[in-house]
Amino acid sequence: MFLIRQGDQSAFEELYQRYVDKMLGFADAFVGNPVDAEEVVQVIFVNIWEKRQQLDPERNIAAYLFRSVKNQILNRLRDRKRHCDLSAIPADSQMDQQDTLQRICFQESKRQALNRIGEMPEVQQRVFMLSRLEGLSNREIALELKLSVRTIEHHLYLGKKFLNSKNLDKSILFFVLTYIILY
Repeated sequence: MFLIRQGDQSAFEELYQRYVDKMLGFADAFVGNPVDAEEVVQVIFVNIWEKRQQLDPERNIAAYLFRSVKNQILNRLRDRKRHCDLSAIPADSQMDQQDTLQRICFQESKRQALNRIGEMPEVQQRVFMLSRLEGLSNREIALELKLSVRTIEHHLYLGKKFLNSKNLDKSILFFVLTYIILY
């Protein structure tokens, strides 16, 4: 970020190359149109370059970029709502802004939860994923990984402790520990 603030184009290009595909996928999941998703992402990168002197080098750039995508999509939804006549669309076909916001928040929570799980040690991560994502019992996980049930229980305990130590928002933690398996 520091180099970008100083106008280093190669640092900006590296940032772009590192995040553009992930941001496009994230945006496309919500707007459902690759062209619109690309426009959202391009606006963000143009804004970053134009306001580069205002960037905070201490800020988590990935979180900033994805939050920017979410905000840009919400802004576009607000603008479209102002410029189109919703009365021509059947009521059962309309998706209101609150539904979209909830969907975005749900996807963001899921992404954050999976990122946190990805920070766990490899075996602990595997045990946690088998338990929470695939819904396997401790015994089934023990058989698959050729470990004792007690070891599996210990890895799950350490996984929960790890998530708590990362100051994970309680709603996201609840999501990880209960609902992630459903989606």
